[in-house]
Amino acid sequence: MILKNAKIYSEGLIHKGALLLNDGIIRKIKFNPKENDFKELVKRNQDNKELDCQNKLILPGIIDIHSHLRDMGQSEKETFLTGTRAAAFSGITTIFSMPNTKPPAILAKQIKKWMEKARNNIFVNVGFISGVPKGFDYDEIIKIIELGVIGFKIYPLNSINEIDWTDTLNIQKLLNISYKFQIPIFIHPDWPLSQRKKTDLYQEFMVERYPFLEFHNRLFPVHMEAKYVNFILENCYKIITNNNLDPENYPIIHFCHISCKESYSLIQKALQMNSKLKITFELTPHHLLLSHEIKLDNPNNGKVLPPLRDKEHSSYLLNELKKGQVNIIATDHAPHTKEDKQEELNALSGFPGFETYPLVILDKVFRYQVSFENFVKAASENPALIFNLKNKGFIKEGYDADLLIVDKVPDYKINSQNFKTKAKFSPFENFITSVQIWKVFLRGTEINNDDSVPNGKVIKRML
Repeated sequence: MILKNAKIYSEGLIHKGALLLNDGIIRKIKFNPKENDFKELVKRNQDNKELDCQNKLILPGIIDIHSHLRDMGQSEKETFLTGTRAAAFSGITTIFSMPNTKPPAILAKQIKKWMEKARNNIFVNVGFISGVPKGFDYDEIIKIIELGVIGFKIYPLNSINEIDWTDTLNIQKLLNISYKFQIPIFIHPDWPLSQRKKTDLYQEFMVERYPFLEFHNRLFPVHMEAKYVNFILENCYKIITNNNLDPENYPIIHFCHISCKESYSLIQKALQMNSKLKITFELTPHHLLLSHEIKLDNPNNGKVLPPLRDKEHSSYLLNELKKGQVNIIATDHAPHTKEDKQEELNALSGFPGFETYPLVILDKVFRYQVSFENFVKAASENPALIFNLKNKGFIKEGYDADLLIVDKVPDYKINSQNFKTKAKFSPFENFITSVQIWKVFLRGTEINNDDSVPNGKVIKRML
């Protein structure tokens, strides 16, 4: 197939040009093609198909490294089919799925079943992140790694494996596994608030009745997120020093959904002190653009962990994205049923994110508030480089033809009833966007139409 009359993003610049896609690979890129150049593409075009892109913009497919695809005991919330279709229609061509399934994905047999359930049921590529086996079962850890999981995930607030992740010994065991096997550890950074403090906050809220999302923010305050980030950094330094590690053997740490400037600053300071640390982080669209002051018909539709913060934090983090300082943008796509979101104090945290991410972040790009270069780095290039996703994340000859074609259109409102995910609600409801997702390709095949079939692959870590 030839994609012609396009604007193509490549290496920080946008060029007019055409792409030749054969066997799912970008075989040739021609910028400002002349007649002879186009004749060459036509001659090499195996399926004789041509798509006039009408001067629309071609970007690399988005890589979202943080999602909860549910299924596996939670199909009422989402299935592999519905979740990956939502991603496909959003220009997200590769996603990583987290292990808080039912039962939790902490044993090799469960992870194998998880992966097998995905085969033939995914519209985009999916990588899997495991939980840690109970008791740090070494043989089980080896089996899990051999299955090709991307890494291990820990939840200090609600451990899925009965391991206390506020215990220094447990964290050092985990970082030992990371450096020995050079496998990433995905960390939900938050130090649990004491039960007494929580009780005090509940009583205060019941009396004062200030906005619910502000209460949720106070229950999981920024200083406790920063405390956990600092805890991990200190243990990382200890592992490096105690084992006299060379930089190539450092533990690999990825901080999920950083939500405040204190945590962000701790990570940046650590990297400034030692640029060879294997530490990365992600920001979500909602922590970049929303605060707990947002007005929603149902405030629980904005309930998420970490919570939406004060405006000063989202403004600060968005400014860092504008400066090109953000490693990765990830959604933390976390679908729930509407019933899960009804009860005020006990509603579950999380909301769908695939279908709003490109609409709200690319809108900032189209309005010249964020550069294309900084968006593509955080959305596609950096995730591919950091997690060693071969031939993905860039528009280059020889790379997979995972592509997103977008256009700027007259402003319209986001309507969650049009989502492909099962979770048809969003804190971005009625947000104004100017972004149209026109075509999405996975290995050269269009996937954002109702006739597409599940053709995604299970992505495995390169050992």
